[in-house]
Amino acid sequence: MRIFGHYVAAPSLVLALLDGGLFLAALQLLGLEERCSVCYFNSLVSLSLGKAAILSAIFVLLCASVGIYNADALRSFRTFAKRFAIAWQVIFISAVSFFGITKVAAGLPFGWFVGILSIAIALFMLVLLAVRFIFHLYYRSPFLKKRVLVWGHGDKARSIIAYLNGAGRNRLKHVHTIASVRAVENRIWSTEGSLAVKPALAEAAPLLRIAQALRVDEIIVAVDDKRGLAVWELLECKLNGIDVTDYLQFWEREFGQVDVSHVGPGALAFTNGFQFNRRRRILKRVADFTVSLSFLIAVLPITLLVAVAIKLESRGPVFYRQERVGLNGRIFRVWKFRSMRVDAEKDGVPRWASASDDRVTRVGKFIRKARIDEIPQVINVLQGDMSFIGPRPERPYFVQQLRQQLPYYDIRHRVKPGITGWAQVSYRYGESIEDARQKLAFDLYYVKNNDFFLDMTILVQTVRVILFAHGAQ
Repeated sequence: MRIFGHYVAAPSLVLALLDGGLFLAALQLLGLEERCSVCYFNSLVSLSLGKAAILSAIFVLLCASVGIYNADALRSFRTFAKRFAIAWQVIFISAVSFFGITKVAAGLPFGWFVGILSIAIALFMLVLLAVRFIFHLYYRSPFLKKRVLVWGHGDKARSIIAYLNGAGRNRLKHVHTIASVRAVENRIWSTEGSLAVKPALAEAAPLLRIAQALRVDEIIVAVDDKRGLAVWELLECKLNGIDVTDYLQFWEREFGQVDVSHVGPGALAFTNGFQFNRRRRILKRVADFTVSLSFLIAVLPITLLVAVAIKLESRGPVFYRQERVGLNGRIFRVWKFRSMRVDAEKDGVPRWASASDDRVTRVGKFIRKARIDEIPQVINVLQGDMSFIGPRPERPYFVQQLRQQLPYYDIRHRVKPGITGWAQVSYRYGESIEDARQKLAFDLYYVKNNDFFLDMTILVQTVRVILFAHGAQ
C-alpha cells in the first residue's frame, strides 16, 4: 500500500489501526465510572473522544518508534517480543507520568491511581501481546498469502525468486516462474511440485488462463529486455483483477530502495517522484530552523555533560569539524563531537570507520552508539547547510571514489544532507564501497519519494535506531 510516495505494508497498517482502536477502547473503559451508576471505583481517565483519539495516535507512534510494526517484527515473533518489552516500559512511564501529574494537580491520591493504572496497563499490553501472537499464527496461513507469478528468466527474475523463497516471506507465495507464454521450448517451473503446466499448454493458453489456473494474485514482470513483451496480455490480466507489477516497483515496495544494479536513466526519468518544488523546500527550511533551535535548547544539558566527558578523557578540542559534500556538491564543514583521538588520521589518509576502530575513545564509543556525536550538526541545520532529514553527508575524498564506482551517486546531492535519513535507519553504518552501494539504494529511494510522510517515518524510526544502537559505530 502506498501512502503519498512511500510504500507501507498493509499488515503493518492494519496492526497499527487495530492497536490504536484497542487503546481508544481502553481509555473509554477506564472512564466508565462517569457513565456507570453501580461502579464502585473512581474513574481513572476522563477524556473526550477527541482527546482520547489524540492519545491513541500518540500511543501508536510510540509503538512504531520502537519498531514493532516493521517488516522484521512481522516475520519474527521473537524480534517483536524484544521490541514489545521496550514499548511496554515506554508506555508505562509515559502513562504514569501523564496521569500521575494530572491527579496530583487535582489533589487526588497519586499512589492509588498508579497502582490501578499499572494493573490496567499490564492487562492492556497482555491483550496486545495475545492479539499479535494470534496474528503471527494466521500470518503464515496459506489463505492469507499473496500468490505470485514471476515472469522472466534473467538476473532480475533470479533476484525476485531468491527473495520470495527466502526465510520469513510469510506474506508472499511464489507459485511459478514463467519465461514465456508463447514459445514451445520455454519451460514453466513449479515451486509446489504437484502442479505442472505442459509446454504445449503454454503455447496455446494466454497468460490470463495460466494465471487463473494457478490462482495468481500478482504478476511480477522481471524481464531483462522488454522488447516484444506481451503487454496486451498483461493488460488483460490487470483488467481481470490480477496485479501487474514491474520489477523496479516491486523492489521499491519490498526493500524500500532503488535497485541501482538494474535501473537505467530512462526508468528514473519516466518514473514518478524526484519532485523538487520551491514550496516544499521553503516549508522544510522553516521547519528545520524552528525544530533545530528548539532541539538545541532542549539538549543543552546533555551537550555540556558530553563536552566535560570528552575533555576529561583526552586532550584536544571538544568539537570536530570536517569537510563534507552538501547540496549540489557544495563543500561545507560539519560539526560533530570528537569521538576519536586527535591523531586519528596523522598520516593524512582518510579511512572508513570500522566496527572495532581503535582510533575511537571510550567516550567516543558511547556517544557514537547513542548517536550523541551527531547533536552538534544541529548547528549546520541552523546555518542552512543541512536538514534534519536527508542523505548522510560524505567526505569529498570518498565522494570522488564513489562517483567513479557507483552510478547515479550524485543524485543524492540534489537534496540537503541530513542528521538522520532513510539509509541511516534502514542499513548499518557504512565502512566499505559495497556498504556505500547499499546505502545509495536507500538514498535514491528517499530522493525519489521525499515528502512529509516519509520524513515523519524516518524521525519515528530514528528512535528505534538509537534505542537498539542499530548501525552504530
